[in-house]
Amino acid sequence: MNGPVSQKQAEIFVHVPDTGAQTRQGIYEIGTAYGTVRKTINQYAHEHNEWVSLGAYRFNDKTPQVSLTNSNNIGTADNDVAYDAVAFVPGDYDLPDGPSVDLKLPDADSTNPNPDQVNQVPRELVTPPLATDTGSAARATAKAETTSHCGPEQDGRQVCWGPALSEYPAGTERELSPRYLGDWCDDYALVARATRFTECENRVVPAYLRVDGQTRATATFRFQREIALDGVNSFTEHLTIKPLSIPLDFARIQLGIYKHLCASPCRPVEADPSAWHGAPDWGPGDTHEASITTGYLWDDSVADKSYTFKPDVQINAILDPADGSINIQTVGYQWSLDNPSDLDQVRCDTVFSTTGGCVFVNYAPTYTFNAGRYPQAAAHAWLLQHKAPNHPGLRSANKPLYYLPGGKSDEDDENRDVICDEKGWAATNGDSSALNSATDRLNCDEFAFNATYNSGGLAASSGGLNPVYSGSECLQTYATKAGDGAIHLYNIGGYAPLWTEVCGRSSISGQQNSGSMSQFGGFIKNMRLMGKDAYWLDTGLSGQCTEGVRSVKCTMATN
Repeated sequence: MNGPVSQKQAEIFVHVPDTGAQTRQGIYEIGTAYGTVRKTINQYAHEHNEWVSLGAYRFNDKTPQVSLTNSNNIGTADNDVAYDAVAFVPGDYDLPDGPSVDLKLPDADSTNPNPDQVNQVPRELVTPPLATDTGSAARATAKAETTSHCGPEQDGRQVCWGPALSEYPAGTERELSPRYLGDWCDDYALVARATRFTECENRVVPAYLRVDGQTRATATFRFQREIALDGVNSFTEHLTIKPLSIPLDFARIQLGIYKHLCASPCRPVEADPSAWHGAPDWGPGDTHEASITTGYLWDDSVADKSYTFKPDVQINAILDPADGSINIQTVGYQWSLDNPSDLDQVRCDTVFSTTGGCVFVNYAPTYTFNAGRYPQAAAHAWLLQHKAPNHPGLRSANKPLYYLPGGKSDEDDENRDVICDEKGWAATNGDSSALNSATDRLNCDEFAFNATYNSGGLAASSGGLNPVYSGSECLQTYATKAGDGAIHLYNIGGYAPLWTEVCGRSSISGQQNSGSMSQFGGFIKNMRLMGKDAYWLDTGLSGQCTEGVRSVKCTMATN
């Protein structure tokens, strides 16, 4: 163009012809009112006479300029770059006359204590590892249909257990005596919950006495099953049973363990019936508790192995109706058949240590930033979590990160090299006022992390969930000390986000970047995180924000 656009803002389109557009990394440079922006498109994907948007920008009184280079970061001199028409469409695109991204950060506190990355919060959410097919992920998060477990008829009489009730019967006592896992398990919530090493579920299960197909009496029990992954090649189940109501229609109800189930190379070690604490034997109105502990052993003799187990228990019952007509005995209840979740799925391995260890694989642990010490890295991740459409690692959006050991593709390419692909990008686009010390250096911080399947740098052919060809396709920001004396995170140059970006790169303090991940190695080891395992990121920040269509301005605070 030979002069400014009429409305100070314009969207830019480039035409990609149907021949000669072979490059997957066509890098355009756009001169805006606030600096030069680099925008990358995959010309090959649009090689059919297509107009492709480079986005809208603010030019004010500056004459817009667009250039295309025939040099890129993945070029091998084999693919053509197509140069063709450019169109400018003036309009009001809600672009502020100033930064489109403005996050005011709290002051860094070098004495702020590190978060506890070991003690995780119990949660109900089932979050399986990344599946190679969508069906397996659906199976892990789905619940089985609720069904009754009925024994055989004896002279027209039959006992049926379950399905578990969704609430307590009116007027029943809910509490149990404190047991093994603490208050989070000993409350009366009828849910399954877990951490990486403990799982607990409370159920209210009815037992129905049916005569000629009709229910004549109902007793209800509270079952609590706790599993603690408390050994090297072993783990433990604690089962507690408490009647909530036994009506006079029953003279006596006796329960016991029929057997435990666990796939090879896992085997249950059944406890002797004398090991019950409190007799599992009740009459009408009796509400005492009975509990028993069972161990499981698994073979950890072979190094570098991983196994998945689903520990299960079958409970038998003997019910004596009050009329003395018949004694009814049945294998009354199997845990896994009554609306189970997969939180109790155990993975044991000899990968992290030759002596082995186990985790609840469908519980996703949380890595927490020390936002007090490292607010620059925390703010960058927060921005992507709350504004990018894929919300990487944000638990409230149910968008976990998936661990990728090494952060490389199947071809051994570094994901980071795709996102931070321009040599000197951090120094060119950053500001030294954001540095912590004389030895600090500006650093390209990529998010989602390079060591995840969520990384924009991982190709789809290697399982990448959000592949891009260049970091210039990402949401791009930098940290700087503003006139108010605080560090702010701004968008670079004249770049205004579309909020369709699936990745981010930011020029921030290198010490802030590396420090934010200083606990991650221990987190991987302690959580026994393996490839494709899910985890969450808690940035440790919250924001008071004002948002526009293409802008966001926030004052950030540590949680």
